Amino acid sequence: EMQSEAGAAGALHGALKAGAFGTTFTASQGLLLMIPNMFKISGELLPCVMHVAARALAGQSLSIFGDHTDVMCCRSTGWAMVASESVEMVQHMALLSHLVSMERRVPVQHFFDGFRTSHEVNKVKLLDYEMMKSFINWDAVKTHHELAMNPRHPHMQGQSQGPDIFFQCVEAANPLYDGLAD
Repeated sequence: EMQSEAGAAGALHGALKAGAFGTTFTASQGLLLMIPNMFKISGELLPCVMHVAARALAGQSLSIFGDHTDVMCCRSTGWAMVASESVEMVQHMALLSHLVSMERRVPVQHFFDGFRTSHEVNKVKLLDYEMMKSFINWDAVKTHHELAMNPRHPHMQGQSQGPDIFFQCVEAANPLYDGLAD
C-alpha cells in the first residue's frame, strides 16, 4: 500500500521501465503529488495512461466540484491530454488513450469531470474485448518490451547530461509529438 499518490506514480514509473504497460487513476491533490514522476515518464518516452477525475484544488476551502485546476497544473509535463464529457465517452477515450500512448510512446492524461461524470450512473454500450484487441499495434508492444530495463540486455538509461546534449535529446523527441492530435 502506497503512502500517497507520489508513491503510486513512482511504482508506475518503475513498472514502465521494467517493460510493463501501466495505468493509474487519481484526482485533485493526489495528481499534484504525481507531477515530478510525470516529467520523468514523459522525458523517457514511456507509454502509459493516467485517468483523472478532474476536480478543484483545495484553496480557500475544500471542494470536489470540477473546475480542472488539477489537470491544468500538468500542462507542462509533456503528457498528451485528452478530455471526455460523458460516461460512454470516458470508455472510448480511455481505449483511445492507451492505443495512442502505445503507438507514439507518449504518455496520455485522460481526464473527465470529477464530480458529475465520475459519479454518474448511466447505461453504456460496453466495448468488446476482442474488438479492443484487434486495435493493438503488436510491433509497438514489442518495441516497448525491447526498450525495457533487463539484466540480460543491459543498456544505459537516464544518464546525466550537460545542456548541449540535454536539449538535443529533448528536440529528438519532438517527432513523436508532431501530428499527435491528428
